[in-house]
Amino acid sequence: MRANLTALLGQLPGSCGFYLSHPAMAYYHRYMKKRGVELEPYVWVNAKPDIALDSASRCRIGRGTFIPTAIQIRGADNGRIIIGRNCSIDTLARLHVANDAVLALEDNVAIGPFDIINAFADCTIQRNSMIGPYVNINCADHGMVRNGVPMRFQPGSYGPVVIEEDCWVGSHVVILKGLRIGTGAVVAAGAVVSRDVPPFSIVAGVPAEVVGERKVHPYIGDRT
Repeated sequence: MRANLTALLGQLPGSCGFYLSHPAMAYYHRYMKKRGVELEPYVWVNAKPDIALDSASRCRIGRGTFIPTAIQIRGADNGRIIIGRNCSIDTLARLHVANDAVLALEDNVAIGPFDIINAFADCTIQRNSMIGPYVNINCADHGMVRNGVPMRFQPGSYGPVVIEEDCWVGSHVVILKGLRIGTGAVVAAGAVVSRDVPPFSIVAGVPAEVVGERKVHPYIGDRT
C-alpha cells in the first residue's frame, strides 16, 4: 500500500511530486538551501550533509547529482563550489574551497568515499572522470623554511589542479598542487602525483611515473 502511494505521488508534476514521494529529501534540500547551497531539480540527497559556508563562499549542485550518504561542504572567503549534472559524491567526501578559488566538478564526475579536495586555488575535475576512495587532492602547501616560525603558521603556497575528462584516479592517490592530469589518464592506487600526467598514460608509484599507455581498441558494439 505504501509503495503504491509513493509511486502515485511520484507521478505528480515537477518537483512537487518528487518531494511528496521523498519527504526526507525535501527536508535535506531545505536544510541545504538555508545554509547557502543552490540546488537544481532532482538532486538526490539521502543523508544530512555537514555544511559550513562562511563569508561570501557559495555552492551550486547540478540536476540529477546523487549524494547517497553524508558529505562535508566547506567554503571560506570568496570560494565557490560548482557541481555539474549527474555527478555522484560518496560517503564523507570533503569538498573545501577558500580564497578566490573555484572547485568545479563537471557533469558525470564520480567522487569516491572519504575523498578530500582542498581547493585553495582552482581545482577542476572535468566530465566523466572517476575519483576512487581515500584520494587527497591538495591545491596548497604549507611553508617549511627553518625561520623559527612553526610550519603550521607559515604562509602557504597555492597552485591549481586540473584533472581532464575521462580520467580514472585509483584509491589512496595523493595529487599535489600545480599540475594537470591529461585526458583519459589512469593513476594507479597509492600513487603520489607531483607533476603533469600525459593524456592516455598510466602512472604509478611514489612519485608517480609513466608505466604504460592505454591501448586503442575498436568499439565492437552490438553484434546482433
